[in-house]
Parts: sequence; C-alpha cells; structure tokens
Amino acid sequence: MHISEPPQLRPEIELLLLLADLDIDESRIAACRTRLADQGRKLDWGFFVDQAARQRLLPLIARNIIHHGLHRTSQGPSMIPYHWLYIFAYQGNKSRNISLADEFGKVLSALNTSGLRYAIRKGPVLGERIYRDIGLRPISDLDVMVEKSDTAAVGAVLCDLGYIQGKLALDGERIESFSRGTKTFWRLSMPVELPYQKICGRDGIETYVVDICTNIFQTRPGGAQFTNGLLERRIQGPLCGEQGFTLAPEDEFLDLCANLHMEATALYYVTEGGDLDVLKFLDIALGCRRISEANTWPAVRQRAKDLGVVESVYYAIHHSALLYPDAVPAAELSALRPEDCGYLDEYGAIEGKPQRWSRPFLQRLFDPRRKDEVKASSPIPRH
Repeated sequence: MHISEPPQLRPEIELLLLLADLDIDESRIAACRTRLADQGRKLDWGFFVDQAARQRLLPLIARNIIHHGLHRTSQGPSMIPYHWLYIFAYQGNKSRNISLADEFGKVLSALNTSGLRYAIRKGPVLGERIYRDIGLRPISDLDVMVEKSDTAAVGAVLCDLGYIQGKLALDGERIESFSRGTKTFWRLSMPVELPYQKICGRDGIETYVVDICTNIFQTRPGGAQFTNGLLERRIQGPLCGEQGFTLAPEDEFLDLCANLHMEATALYYVTEGGDLDVLKFLDIALGCRRISEANTWPAVRQRAKDLGVVESVYYAIHHSALLYPDAVPAAELSALRPEDCGYLDEYGAIEGKPQRWSRPFLQRLFDPRRKDEVKASSPIPRH
C-alpha cells in the first residue's frame, strides 16, 4: 500500500515551494507577498535558507526573490532579512557556471576532434536548454555517456587535457589516485567510471570533474544494451560554447527519470542523504511541460515501453506531480501507471537489499535526518 501524504508542511517550506519554479506568475508573487506580510516576522529564515541550499534551489529562489522585489516593502523593514545573501547566491552560481562552461567547452572540442561517439547528459544541458539562465541551476560536473569499449579512449582525451582519474587531496593542492580496492570494485561492478578531475585554481571551484557513464538505465537489468542505440539517436547543437552532442529529446527525458529513480532508491545515495532534493523533481516537471508543449507524450510513452523503463518514468512523474501538479498531465500519470505501485515506497532494491520507508515522501524530502531510518548499508566503497 502506498503511503499517504501529510496534510500540511511548515510555512517556510510552503514559501520555498512557491518560489521554486522557473516562471513565477503574478498570482504566485501575490501569494508570496501575502505570506510574507502575515508570517514574515515569524518565519525561521535560517531554516528557510538551509532548506533552499539542501534542495539545491538557492540560486533559483534567490533570483526570484530579487527579480520580483520580494525583499522590498512599502512600509517598515524587509520581511526577508539579509537580502544581499540572495544576490550573492545567484551571482556566485552564475559566475561559477560560466567558468565551468568555459572548461567543459574545451572538453567537448577535444571529444569532437577525437571522433569518439558521446552524449552529454544532465547539468550543462539542463542549464542552457531548459532553465535558459546559466545562473539558476547548480552544476557540479560534466556527465559523458559512451559505450564501454570507448571508456579508455575518452579517458586518454581527458588526460591530454590535464585530468587525472582520482580525488582531491585533503590539502586541496593535488589530485590523488583512488585505492586499488576502489578501482577494482568500480571496474568490475559499476556502470560508471571513477571520476576524472583537474585542479581549477579559481574562486568557488576546487576542481573540474568529468564523469563517464556507459549505462544510463541502472534500474533496469541489462540497461547497458541500449547505449549504442541511444548514441545513434543523439543530436548536435550549441553547448558550452561548442557544438556538442546530447541525447534525443525523448531519451533525454527518460534519462532524467531513470537517474532520479536510481538516486532516490539506491543505498549508495540514500545513506549519504543524496537521494532526494526538489531540484531533481523540478527538472522532471520542466521536462513534462516541454513534452506537453511539443505534444510528444505518445512518443515518450512508446520509448519508455521500448526501453523497459516505464516504472522509472512513473516513479519520477508521480513524485514530481506532488510538488508540481500543474506540470504533469493526469492522463499521462494514468497511462504510465504500473499495476503494482508498491515500489514507490521502496529503496535498496538496486543493491538487492529492498527496504520500505515508514514515512511519506514529503516528510522525508525535507528531513535531513531521513538517512538515520535506513538499516541496510551500500556495498559500494566511497571514493
């Protein structure tokens, strides 16, 4: 039985969700102003900022607060203290992402020159093509999908650019190699390569990070068999100042859904608190809106069935609809709904250690201590 949702959230969370969208219309701005007038002095603003950061929404919320002047009031002091914090959060993230795009553009240029088949996933693609403002969405790395047989060649391209397959040392001045045990486990068991990193030397960025993935459908047995077909359907367009290759639109959406499902339920992420954040569900909601505008839901449904990832797609859009009900068409929720939805409250199945949550999704989403409920541990070594 699927766990029912709680009836009410803290007022700080309600305000956060009002601001956690790409386009904020006048009615939502009015609702924010009403909440600030009625509750502004009582709100726990430290909790608000903490949650905005935990949910990876701080730059987006900051832009919405400043752009719509929610920090201003006609009488008396602002209901939002330290409004300069939000200015710095947005501008700092924008500056950081511009620096990352400059570096990642060099990686794309080198990959294009090499002639290797690749597709860039998630971060920069979403930032440039979906959010349409490089300052709104935090970007941490460059995700590159290739076939397993090409991983060494891509690694060689990265090494020529100064990247090392390793982790940042504690002194922050060098990249050190992973342990032999970690390398062995990753080589034998994981569908992604250990990350490649390069010291940056710029404020706000310690290292540039590139991840290589050979299977984007980790929740589906045999998902790697589809990588070649996905690369055959890839498209080319502007990205990071270069002409980069990305997944076809339908495949890009399925990738987001499958990645969300994997991270939300894998013990590797759950035990570290990296399983859930609102930004992941906003990514899905924005993808749903784009699909609705293009009227391509039939193609997405068929592609999900062909690739055997219907459960992952439903997991993603079901939970996204709890936060962004206007973005997910009810007809699509019904059309993609599996017969058995018990998996919606499970985690650990991907590691063969299925467990069930005792609390509903929205309670867990905003509780940083949810990992304390987890009894099992991940077999994957932390790198």
